[in-house]
Amino acid sequence: MEAKIEKKYDGRLLEGPLWDEENQKLVLVDILDKKLLTYDPKKTTLEGIALPSVVTSVSKTNHSNLIVSTRNQLLLVDKNKKNHEEYIRLDTLEKTMRFNDGKCDPYNRFWIGTMSEEDEEGKAQLYVVDEKGVIKSAKEGLSVSNGLAWNRTGDKFFLVDSPKNKIMSYSFSKETTRLEDEKVVIDLSDMDGFPDGMTIDEHDRLWVALWGGSKVICVDPDKGEIIESIHLPVSNVTCCTFGGDDLQTLFITTAKEEEKYEEAAGSIFSCRVGVKGVPAYTYVY
Repeated sequence: MEAKIEKKYDGRLLEGPLWDEENQKLVLVDILDKKLLTYDPKKTTLEGIALPSVVTSVSKTNHSNLIVSTRNQLLLVDKNKKNHEEYIRLDTLEKTMRFNDGKCDPYNRFWIGTMSEEDEEGKAQLYVVDEKGVIKSAKEGLSVSNGLAWNRTGDKFFLVDSPKNKIMSYSFSKETTRLEDEKVVIDLSDMDGFPDGMTIDEHDRLWVALWGGSKVICVDPDKGEIIESIHLPVSNVTCCTFGGDDLQTLFITTAKEEEKYEEAAGSIFSCRVGVKGVPAYTYVY
């Protein structure tokens, strides 16, 4: 399959796409431009809210605001009023570390990983935030905590640690606050690029963006096999999510390539994939 340019944009590092079902819009971030963006597919308009720090992920809440991760903070952002307030600050995060990918689980908690900006290995963690705003470490020893997804029954969690070139799975439940029972879903060491962000469809298949690989791959986690690929005309594919009226459009975010010019890099792409995604979960507090 081939992805098309959905919205030409000069983004630096687009990431974290989230489909807002209620408003039928795509919410995403530009990490390096420090912006929370909203794309309207029907009007093809793209609007942004500037934030004071790098902004790395976004999820829905049970209120009218969004929970947004920045360098070492979780903010509650009101898109309509275009204001924000601090919800959590992780003061223990070292200066070389920052928050990275984050997402809500089926039990309405928010999960947020970290990464080193100096390529330090094994220093990253994955945290879980409960309904009271208490943040706890669920997994240590990561390098770049990235894509997250849960199966439909909510008893399995999938995680990407990009430099390891592997997608891992863990047993999961409403009570899970520590990730144990680690299994390798698939080893992507033979692929071009590194696994980055990902999403999951109604059949529990993983759709994984490949940074430096110019594609999104679809992985059957039961078989540990790649069953489909979507090709893009840019190197750095960062993340994807299902959206549209029928949740069968895969929206794909990309980033610029520092070493060479790519005309469409930093744009939003899309592809009709013929399978439905799973609606985004909500953080309840």
